Amino acid sequence: MYSERIVRCANKNLILNTLKQDANISALIFFMLFSCLMHSRSSYAQLPLSEVNFERIQQKKVRELVKCQAINGIAFFSDLKPSCYDVQDSLKYSYQKSSNIIREVIQKVWKKLKGLKPKDEYSGKMVSFGFLYSKRLNQLFYNDDDFKDIEEGEIFFLNLKLLGGIKNIGVALEVTKVDEENKIIQFCYLNNGMTEGTQEVKLVETSDGNTLITQETRYRNRSKFREKRLYPIFHQKAVKELHCNIKRLIECH
Repeated sequence: MYSERIVRCANKNLILNTLKQDANISALIFFMLFSCLMHSRSSYAQLPLSEVNFERIQQKKVRELVKCQAINGIAFFSDLKPSCYDVQDSLKYSYQKSSNIIREVIQKVWKKLKGLKPKDEYSGKMVSFGFLYSKRLNQLFYNDDDFKDIEEGEIFFLNLKLLGGIKNIGVALEVTKVDEENKIIQFCYLNNGMTEGTQEVKLVETSDGNTLITQETRYRNRSKFREKRLYPIFHQKAVKELHCNIKRLIECH
């Protein structure tokens, strides 16, 4: 009788251990299947650069910019990364600052600024809007699409027309900050480009109840000649044109 009990106990322990092992294996299999499923969904959700409809982009240099990103090994829009100003390496950056007065209270300016359509905001002789990619929506927006308020994670693809159109450059900027409290919108240049750095647009209330819009740019270029000689001239003109558009769109509406 005693030996039979020992055998029964041993069999029970064996069964329990087997069940535990089976449970652990089942849990492992479930985890692996779940991970594969999530990875599959993530890969499926990624929007490839090949989805860009070049027929809806007017500017040749913007189309070329997208193609160059693909040549550089960028397959999906989610692979595009910003190359922002690095405070720890600040001495290697140049600096530009431009300001303008908008005759409207700061709350209205901020609300209208966030809601401006890119095709209207970037619609001057020098800067024009190509298209944008929204990370949150994983969606492309072209010139004639409806557009919601600006938000972090959007990538703007723009065309810069220099020297009256003799030279054109495609530029991409990612929105890296929309600060409601301090009324700041920050853009960073994308990596793999000629220029690195950050553009920061800030609103400040003036003593007479109007709004001061200031744009500060900290940047560096692969070519020091372009950075020191060419960029400051063309950048100031581009920002001046942009501020004039913003001022007109806000004050006249």
